[in-house]
Amino acid sequence: MTKKITLSTIHIVKMTFKMQVKILVVMVFLLMVPMVFSRDFDGWLMRMLSKHQSNSLSKARCDLMCLDVNKETKSKCRSQCRHKQKPGTCPVTDTPKWEDACVEACNSDSQCDGTQRCCRHTCGSTCNEPIDLLTLSRLPPLPVMDKAKEKKRSVLVKWSDGVGDAARAVPEKILYLLEEQHHLGPKYEEARLGQWNLILRTNKTKASLRNLLKPGHWYRFRVAAVSAIGTRGFSEPSAPFTPRRGPRPLPPPKKLKVKPLKSENGTFTIRLEWKEPKSDLPVMRYKVFWSRRARGVGGELDSLLVNHQTVSKDQTSIDIKDLQANSMYFLQVQAISQFGLGKLRSDKAAVFYNTPGSNVNQKQDSPPQLLRKRDRKIKGLKLHKVLWNSNRLKAKISWDPVANNEERGKYYVYWRTQKCQNPKKLKKDFSATTEETTFEIYELDYQCSYIVNVNKLQRNKYPDSELIVTVPSCEYFKQKVNNGTRFNCDT
Repeated sequence: MTKKITLSTIHIVKMTFKMQVKILVVMVFLLMVPMVFSRDFDGWLMRMLSKHQSNSLSKARCDLMCLDVNKETKSKCRSQCRHKQKPGTCPVTDTPKWEDACVEACNSDSQCDGTQRCCRHTCGSTCNEPIDLLTLSRLPPLPVMDKAKEKKRSVLVKWSDGVGDAARAVPEKILYLLEEQHHLGPKYEEARLGQWNLILRTNKTKASLRNLLKPGHWYRFRVAAVSAIGTRGFSEPSAPFTPRRGPRPLPPPKKLKVKPLKSENGTFTIRLEWKEPKSDLPVMRYKVFWSRRARGVGGELDSLLVNHQTVSKDQTSIDIKDLQANSMYFLQVQAISQFGLGKLRSDKAAVFYNTPGSNVNQKQDSPPQLLRKRDRKIKGLKLHKVLWNSNRLKAKISWDPVANNEERGKYYVYWRTQKCQNPKKLKKDFSATTEETTFEIYELDYQCSYIVNVNKLQRNKYPDSELIVTVPSCEYFKQKVNNGTRFNCDT
């Protein structure tokens, strides 16, 4: 019994000793890790501070310091200036809370932002503001911002230059750095302001800002006076300012383009693409509309059913499915932005698209078989007259029938915009099928010319006939009608 207890006691002692050794190893490891980590962290931190610190004040100081230096030594002057000590005295009592970590946050003043200096402490270094920066002599006085004023075509920003402050009179040249920060919205909210951005450098105490401030944005300004000796830093921000003119709706999306993707079971799938419009306001989303067009009782072009779909702001294309064969579709895209609680909608960018016939194969690149050469041409295609009716323009055309026609009375009419007097007019592309040898082409515009083709086969590689139709000006129809009818010359 005694022997068993003794063996058990020895086993327990051995286990306890092993655990103690393991704990000791872990403790030594934990004590060594901070030392290694601290060295790596110091180097990483210094690299990051050096990389991201703002150098606009230091650059302006060096530009003034090396202003009169010749070209051969200017680069050397700038290099020496970057490592020159900044003005001011480091704080003595301001010991950082993280001093125990012995962090080397900087090695020189050039690694510290703005007017901060690299200050040594008990076992480390950090960037701190000098304690006597506002009382040092020979430095330019700290400017005071005036309220921004909006002129007819610009915004005037002014500040004081310390005139009358004899104790701080500076004989050296002074360069002023003007910065702004802003946010979008109908109401000013300081918490939403972004980073400070440099607008300009000047030797004057005012700046006229043209085409720099966007409608619907709130702005604040600040300025710093810099000499070759140094700077006291940036002034207090100005009062908030916003342009009187509110934001305008976005312009319509640009460069609409249709790409056919596939045909299946007699229907077609296309991809509608566009470019994001440039605007003062960001796009929140797009709205896409598409409708099949058909001729009404009076021959006008009407939409049978308008479909629409909302598209994300990051998406500039949409696939539209189940389009019917041998039909014309009217496609539109609208950009939508938001300003406060309200929505601003752009005008709709539009394009027409004609789907091919239902017998077109998947490979739409290969044209169908053409007529024999002696039967290919449709003869006698001519214009009878251009018609005006209730601000709608049409043109009546006719042609001779094709002899020995097995598919008697079936013709394919195509017309597209060639050019317009107004370059902003939407270019159109239409197609229609008729069993007669006369047809009225529709959806025409004033002072535009159109290329008209009449074919016996759909999607001919070479047209069977061609005619140029030119529509007169709006004034021409006013003189012809001359009955007090109200004209819409924008048609």
